[in-house]
Parts: sequence; C-alpha cells; structure tokens
Amino acid sequence: MPAVPPVGPRTLDLGAEPPAVASFLVHGFRVTDDAVPATLIDLAARNVVDIEERGPGVFYVRLRAPGDVLTAYERRVLDHLRENARDGVVPAGALTTGPQHESARWRRGFVAEVVADARARGLSRDAVGSPAFGVLTAASAIPAVLVAAAWELGAGAVVVVGAIALLGWIKGRNSQRETPEGMEAASRWLGVRAELAENPVFATHSPLTVELWDRLLAYGAALGVASGASRPLPMGVESDTDAWSAYGGAWRRVRVSYPRYWPPGWGTDPVVALIAGLAVVVGCGLLLYLGAPALLDAGLFGAVPLTIACVGVVVGVAVVLMAASDWRTAAEVTGPILRLRTFGDDDDLRYYIAVDDGTSNAIRALRVKPARYEGLEQGQMITARLTRNLRCVRWVIRADTSSGPT
Repeated sequence: MPAVPPVGPRTLDLGAEPPAVASFLVHGFRVTDDAVPATLIDLAARNVVDIEERGPGVFYVRLRAPGDVLTAYERRVLDHLRENARDGVVPAGALTTGPQHESARWRRGFVAEVVADARARGLSRDAVGSPAFGVLTAASAIPAVLVAAAWELGAGAVVVVGAIALLGWIKGRNSQRETPEGMEAASRWLGVRAELAENPVFATHSPLTVELWDRLLAYGAALGVASGASRPLPMGVESDTDAWSAYGGAWRRVRVSYPRYWPPGWGTDPVVALIAGLAVVVGCGLLLYLGAPALLDAGLFGAVPLTIACVGVVVGVAVVLMAASDWRTAAEVTGPILRLRTFGDDDDLRYYIAVDDGTSNAIRALRVKPARYEGLEQGQMITARLTRNLRCVRWVIRADTSSGPT
C-alpha cells in the first residue's frame, strides 16, 4: 500500500498535473470514477467543448475544434464524445460508456493511460515491479516443492502456475505506489482540496459554472469536492431502461422496457401462442364450468381462483385472436439498436433488442432467439420483420439508411 501523504498548506494555486492525475494522487494512487467527468469539465474549461443547459438539469455537450495538446486519456474522452454526437452535440445522459463489459473495458483503458501519465511525470511507480515480480515468482518454488513432496509433482506445478497467475493479475491492475515527487504533489493537491472544501456552496455548483470557476471546477470534481458538477455527467455504465436517441431528427430521451409476462405472448411464435392460448381457454373454461358453483359457495376463498380463471379465459381468448391475426399480418421496424440485453439464467436466458423507429419515447424491446441475437451490435441500424400483434421477430437484417429518417 502506498504511504499516506500529509495535507499541505491550503492554496488555490494549481499545479501542472491534469485533474485526472490530481485525483489519482489524492485517492491513494488509484484512479477513481471522478476522474472521467473531471476530465470532461477540464476540456470545457479549456474551450475544447462547451457545456449547455437546455432545461432544468438537462445538460448537453457541444464539440469545438480542439486547440490544446491532449493527453491520451483526454483524447479518449473526446473520441467518446465524437462517437456519440449528432451534429456536434450530445446530451449528457448519452455519455455513458456502454453496457457493463464495454464500460469496464473503456475504463481500463482510461485508467492505464492516467497511470502511464503519472509514471511518466515521476509521480508513481509500479507496486509490483519487474524485480519484485521475479523474486515473488521464484519464491513460489518453496511452497511448490513442499506440496510436490507431500502429494505429487503435478500439485506442485499447480502452485507455481497459481502464484504466477495471481501475481500477474495484481500487476495487471496497474497497482501504484508513491515516489518522493508523487508524495510532494499529493500533499499539495490535498491542500487545494482542503481550501476548496471550505467553500460551503462549491459542491453544489453545476457544470455550467465552469465559465465562472474555470479549471478550479474541474479540479474540484477530480478531488471529490464538486459533486454537483460531476454528477450530471454520467460517464459510466449505461442504464438498461433509460437511453438517448437522435434517430428521427432530434435528441430525445427514450424509456426501454423488456416484456416477459405482459403483454401476454410477447415475442412468441403465433403457432405456439395459438396452442397455448387455446390450452388456457379450455383449462380455465372447464374450471369455471365444473367448479364455479363450489367456488361461489366458498366465499372469499373461492373468489380468488374464480377471478384467476375468469382472467385466464379473457387473456387466453385475446392471445388466440392476436395469434390468428398474426398469420395474415406483418410489420417492419427500421432504426438503431438502442439496447442489446440478456436476462435470466442459463436455464431461461432471454434475449432482447430495443429498436428505435423514431416514433415513440417508450420502446418495448423485442424478444428474439439466440441465433438472431448473435452478431448484432448496439448502435447498429437494422430492419426487423415481425408479426403485428405478438411482435414475433421473423428476421433481422442491416438497414439501408439512404432513405431513412435524418
């Protein structure tokens, strides 16, 4: 573990380190989540981007021509903005870095670049450097020999392989510890944080106040004392249910749902739905025909199954009618895939694609078979042919966007 730096004299004099590196130094030589929005706010302070408010708490980021020399992680943030922008503008809510695995990969790249910058400035060093890695790997031979002597040679080999894997994992996490220069810089930035924290309203300022505070707001976000500025810029894992889309001409917020039980039969093949619906109608109808008098006599205890049976008949009839109609009707949906998601466990894994056709701010994701799910990518333009009522997907192809909405 790195040593804990002392808090330096309180000051508002900023050092040469970018906000992400300052955050790294004051948080135990680790890159925290605050470093990402702090980097974006710093780009705004340097006029690389603009932050606008288009409604209470609704922020947008507008790209400008970069004039400064950017670090690798600043370019990564800027490239992410470009990828998501439309006409040079992107809403703050659309700044998320993708689903869990994609966001984790993006963040690992960001962390590695911040750590590389700190090392290049002489502010940190690897906690497990190559010499320590070699010594610890060699030291693993001692328990390996003991295990091999007690059991068998293969068990000793497992110990060595396990030790190398564990050390490699630790080294791969970019674990850092202090250098003398890093301790001095960390102490100075802790003094800046203490001074900023003295302002009782500084933590409440929005990203718009970057015009007033300039880079101080970015450093406040990086040091953890300007949560009001960093919170509206959610550059992390995207939400399953909230999305932003510009398909159709203007940015808008879209709510995504993933039907399972309601509407009944959602995504089911019409033949399967017809058989299931008939089975429900027959089963519930027989229950009502044979047991309704007894259920009525049972009072409250009979009212519950009686109600369930009545609802079952109505729902079953509705499914039968929708399934029968789907044999003669079909529809096509064209638009970008806003979300690709799987839910459930290995025994009941459900695959969904949420396609935005630009007509609604609420989307029910289409449930598809695994074969149709494979090969799709979030953000990809597709055309899906599906039944009109049950929304059973027949096929999915890449869309021809030459004549689509703009």
